[in-house]
Amino acid sequence: MVAVLDVAGMNYAEARYALDRDLFPHRIILGTETFPTRIDGNWRLVKQHGHVIGDFTWTGWDYLGEVGIGRPQYLTPDTPRPSHTAPYPYLVAGCGDIDITGHRRPASHYREIVFGLRTQPYIAVRRPEHHGKTYAGTPWAWSDTVAGWTWPGFEGKPITIEVYGDADEVELLLGGRSLGRRPVGEEHRFRTEFETAYEPGELLAVAYRDGTETGRTTLRSATGPVRLRAEADRPVITAAGGDLAYVTLSLTDPDGTLHTAADRPVRVEVSGAGVLLGFGSADPSTEERFDASERRTYEGRALAVLRPTGPGKIRLLASAPECDPVEVVVTAE
Repeated sequence: MVAVLDVAGMNYAEARYALDRDLFPHRIILGTETFPTRIDGNWRLVKQHGHVIGDFTWTGWDYLGEVGIGRPQYLTPDTPRPSHTAPYPYLVAGCGDIDITGHRRPASHYREIVFGLRTQPYIAVRRPEHHGKTYAGTPWAWSDTVAGWTWPGFEGKPITIEVYGDADEVELLLGGRSLGRRPVGEEHRFRTEFETAYEPGELLAVAYRDGTETGRTTLRSATGPVRLRAEADRPVITAAGGDLAYVTLSLTDPDGTLHTAADRPVRVEVSGAGVLLGFGSADPSTEERFDASERRTYEGRALAVLRPTGPGKIRLLASAPECDPVEVVVTAE
């Protein structure tokens, strides 16, 4: 079959790359579906083998269906092995670099580092409520991490921090206090881990190559009152032709730091030259509807989609408990 093709598309068959180079010297291979947890190894194979022209992970954007194949799982006496899919009301696969609302997950930033497109390190924090449990995800399941340093109720409790980087080593500092340096980079799968006790404040990762700093990144705890923010992807859209506006609703502190631990219901009202086409969050397991005007945020975010009904201004008014209402205006031309 492959003999009549210009390119052989292979799913989860990277073990054939070197073999086929010798058996079929003229074969060109493209990795058309591979596990996201093997990004670094697959990319190394692409670079090593000239007959392998690229790699497509499963998957770039999360999706409805194949529910829970990429969800975090933990072994217990009642669940001695991970299951392939999740029970109702799970909605999404949970394995995308990007969640269903368009927000990049930690795996996406890790991939950017592996591909040589990012010099700054990246920090992802494992959910402290599962510390000490035996993790057991499928090959599609990234670690159970959030790019946030706001964990109320876990002060003084143990927490694991993952740092990704393409450097010789990374140093992690908590509140200006060094938690040490650890090797990172390709020989260490571009990642390392630090263990500490959670305390609010600033978490700083600094990457070094040959003793020289190559980049740094920071996570800060959200503090103070929670604020609701609304931001449209564009101020002007096309009134005809199926154009849409995407409005991100987020919960932050007064300085704009995302508050990943303050989720609450958000209600939206749309008026003017448009209607609410859909409203949702990246919550992987919920019975909430996408056609409702109220939705609970997930890790501090939700997304409203507006469809123009003609030229004019579309107004979205959003409100949430203990937050001042906010309005965003999109012009349809």
